[in-house]
Amino acid sequence: MKLQIITSQKTTEFDVDWVECNTPVGNMVIQEGHVPMIVELCSGYEFLYQLKHGSLESIMIIQGVAHVTRTGVTILLPIDL
Repeated sequence: MKLQIITSQKTTEFDVDWVECNTPVGNMVIQEGHVPMIVELCSGYEFLYQLKHGSLESIMIIQGVAHVTRTGVTILLPIDL
């Protein structure tokens, strides 16, 4: 599954097994094949993701939106990391 992180300064892509995010309706883990949706990300929470080789990474969310498709997740962040 592809994870794309888009900020005002750059776009980065990763091959991931899953991502975990906090939204106003709760915490969710997203894997390939997940139902498509667009959700707001809660500020003050980590956005976690596991890379294909097993490494667990995270970024702190200040503000953002996630666009989920069956093959990937794109998060839009208004500030650079």
